[in-house]
Amino acid sequence: MSVRGLPKAGAVRAGLGAGLGAGLLGAGLLGAGLLGAGLALAAATLPPAFAAASTVAGDTTPPGVPPSSPPPSPTPTDQTPPTRPEGLGPYSVYLNGAAGLSWTRSTDNVEVTGYDVYAWIDGAFSRVTAQISPLGDDKVLAVVGLTPGRDYLFYVVAKDAAGNLSAPSDLVRQRAMVEPPSPSPSPGTDTTPPGTPTGLTSVTGMPIPNGIFLAWNTVSDDSGVPPKYDLFRRTDHGYAYEGENGTPRDIVTGLEGGKSYTFQVVARDATGNLSNPSAPYTAVAQPGEASSPSPSPSPSFSPSEDTTPPSAPTGLWVCGADFENAVPMCWTASTDDTGVAAYDVYMKQGADFVKIGSTTRTLYIAEGLVAGTSYTFYVVARDAAGNTSEPSNTLTAVAQSGLPTFSPSPSPSPSPSAGGGCKVTYAPNDWGTGFTTNITISNTGTTAINGWTLAFTFAGNQKISPPGWSAVWTQIGNSVTGANFDWNKTINPGKSVEIGFQGTYTGSNATPTAFTLNGTNCS
Repeated sequence: MSVRGLPKAGAVRAGLGAGLGAGLLGAGLLGAGLLGAGLALAAATLPPAFAAASTVAGDTTPPGVPPSSPPPSPTPTDQTPPTRPEGLGPYSVYLNGAAGLSWTRSTDNVEVTGYDVYAWIDGAFSRVTAQISPLGDDKVLAVVGLTPGRDYLFYVVAKDAAGNLSAPSDLVRQRAMVEPPSPSPSPGTDTTPPGTPTGLTSVTGMPIPNGIFLAWNTVSDDSGVPPKYDLFRRTDHGYAYEGENGTPRDIVTGLEGGKSYTFQVVARDATGNLSNPSAPYTAVAQPGEASSPSPSPSPSFSPSEDTTPPSAPTGLWVCGADFENAVPMCWTASTDDTGVAAYDVYMKQGADFVKIGSTTRTLYIAEGLVAGTSYTFYVVARDAAGNTSEPSNTLTAVAQSGLPTFSPSPSPSPSPSAGGGCKVTYAPNDWGTGFTTNITISNTGTTAINGWTLAFTFAGNQKISPPGWSAVWTQIGNSVTGANFDWNKTINPGKSVEIGFQGTYTGSNATPTAFTLNGTNCS
């Protein structure tokens, strides 16, 4: 592989050998210094010259004082964590199976005594063996024992002598070195990562109690196959994995309403090549009821004595995001005397309902379905003792086919006047008493549409089943309007947006004959 922007191996070896000494990139890194005792390190620590003097935990008796003498007053406990490592980035290390990283030194009210380094390996973050050496004001690290040529995600946490841990650094991608470099990749071997996700933002206009609806720009891969997306949420001392997404959007629930959360997203191709992580994005969770209420203050009972089932989940509905070959569903949380442990989701298969999954959140995405096909679901709550609630109302919904490419809108500007024009395509999918409709709004004019409201009138007794997708839908009598969200308010000339809804009817389901956009008739 080639390392972009780096000097040749020999020059780097020579320059860093003088700066780091034999500890990292000289003979020590390639010899016993790293491959011997260095490989046995369970966590990254500073060299002895930079480490704080250690003490024996709990030993407060000065030398020569009899055991019967009163011990001296304890030293106040240090509860101040080090600062967060900043500027984490890749660094070139020429050692087979090693990944180099660098970052800006953390600070502490007493002293930083080391760093823990974590790598994303096989679907989880694990602390990895590493060797750290000083170089000016930065730490330069070599994570060893990795698979050569494989991409990894890393983050770093600083620690002090009292055991206080810092907040984690940002995520960074680095590829384990193949040394000596192979002449060229094997024919057909894909070593090119996908593009870096950009535009990570929250989508407004949709109620997600105790949650955040996130979206970002689509990225491409040289294979021509759309990559998957992995979403990560920063925690106090690490990162939580929010799951894989086939489309550039995700709904994160189970959060604390009103609290800020920071996310990064990474694209991953079919070969396992990882993109650089997106820039961190911080959003505030929407307010709402907690999915699992706190236990009752009444006297506790053992699980075997708990015979009270949770209340039934209510308000089962299709969440507003549109996922490919899936039905995203949400519901109102159940209550229980000792707390709801989980929700089980059932789908009708033939004459019976079959359990298809469980979740601790008030959101479940039924995936692997056939787009355009109707499915029926219900949800049951259960507590830790195994008591189950009555089932929720049933929900019949059509598996969705995915939203169009997400593109954040530019700054608001007035709707067009001169040069305006629009075309509306109304495409219903009918199954007798219910239907879904995909609507395409195309800008046939010469100026951008910045903010839009589509209006039309049903010819029969059709009723929209909220919330629909990609628009804020309102129905009064037979009159229907769909208004933009912040993320799809702009339709540039020659471009279009896709919106839609699910509905019910009796009798006929005639297609509306006229549509207006911002009061202008559309063809």
